[in-house]
Amino acid sequence: MRCLECHAELDQLDNAHLHECCGLTLQEYAIRHHISLDLLINQASVNQADDVSHYHLTADSPSDRANTVLRAMLCVQALAQEQQFLVFNGDIRRLDELLWYARELNVFGFQYRQEYIYAANSHRVIAENKLKVPASYAHKFPTVATDTADQLFTAILLALTGEYFNEYVFLTLPENDQLASLIDRLRAKYQIRMVILDAVSASNTILYRTESVQDGQRLLELVSSELKHIPCVSERYFGATEEAVVSKELVFDSAHFITDHPGKCENLHGGRYNLIVKIRGQIDALTGFVIDYGYLKSVVKHRVIDKLDHQTLNYVAPDIAWRSSTELLNIFIWEQLIDYLPGLQEIQTYETTQSYCTYRGPSLDEMQKRSGENPLKYFSSKKLGDSVLRKQLLLQRNKLKAVSD
Repeated sequence: MRCLECHAELDQLDNAHLHECCGLTLQEYAIRHHISLDLLINQASVNQADDVSHYHLTADSPSDRANTVLRAMLCVQALAQEQQFLVFNGDIRRLDELLWYARELNVFGFQYRQEYIYAANSHRVIAENKLKVPASYAHKFPTVATDTADQLFTAILLALTGEYFNEYVFLTLPENDQLASLIDRLRAKYQIRMVILDAVSASNTILYRTESVQDGQRLLELVSSELKHIPCVSERYFGATEEAVVSKELVFDSAHFITDHPGKCENLHGGRYNLIVKIRGQIDALTGFVIDYGYLKSVVKHRVIDKLDHQTLNYVAPDIAWRSSTELLNIFIWEQLIDYLPGLQEIQTYETTQSYCTYRGPSLDEMQKRSGENPLKYFSSKKLGDSVLRKQLLLQRNKLKAVSD
């Protein structure tokens, strides 16, 4: 076998050779040269059990920094039990980040492993990149509590659970008192406000978003001195990549009527609506996505489809109660989605294959800065009924009533 990096002739290509030759792992080599791992791996390495005797605790006491990194990982439940080990699973694209954690946590006995598993469902060998430590070493871990080292602790949270969309930071965090305390402290001590978005994330977790563009900037300023030194992660928050637009199409069945319409549409009628949601943003260097289609679908389903499907649109919300036109319906849908999708670029709603509306609304930042009355929200306005003409009408009615009495 010939190494395509150094062109040496080998009996077997392995990680030991690649480490000396070019610093790559077998999985990275396979990706770079678009070769199946099955053709490279020594079959004796597949499904090979790890041995706890290969792990050792150091005699050194953990530094405050190491304690903070591990506290953050424990606080977000980043470690999973796998047989005799506690494991943090990583991605090959984020290998240097995984190695950074391995270096920071070496004092606790953590080691990096690239393991090869035969995946029966896909009929191929896959590589799994892991940070591992024997579960018996857990008694050496620090207690799970929020740390006074807010910059490093928060930077690790952003690295492990954060996403960055159009200048807003999203964090999916377990529901616990320690993290709730940190969110409160960010607001009180650093003027960084986070809002909770409802029920899109998994159970027992909370989806937070920085309240405004300015809050996102303050959060990144707080952690930048630490975050910029965590490999790979800094690319997500401080790098610049190409932009793309992704679309998701969903359908819902609804009935509606158009109040005061001179045609047949004044009658109750129904049909199937096709909704196309488009998101624009930078392609995340760590995922290859603008946004995960699964997240996009769950947001649209929770915020829109579940509210409109098999409903009479006129009875869903005041803004579409008078005229549930596709124009006003699109504005309603936009307002349901923009908090969760700051990269929202366009909505198209098809009432029939020949009749549809395209809407490009304000950004989240623009919506937050809006003030004044919106004439398209006439029936939800607090000023409705408070006009000089209505007061005059009421006065006339009172006079007529007094005369009749």
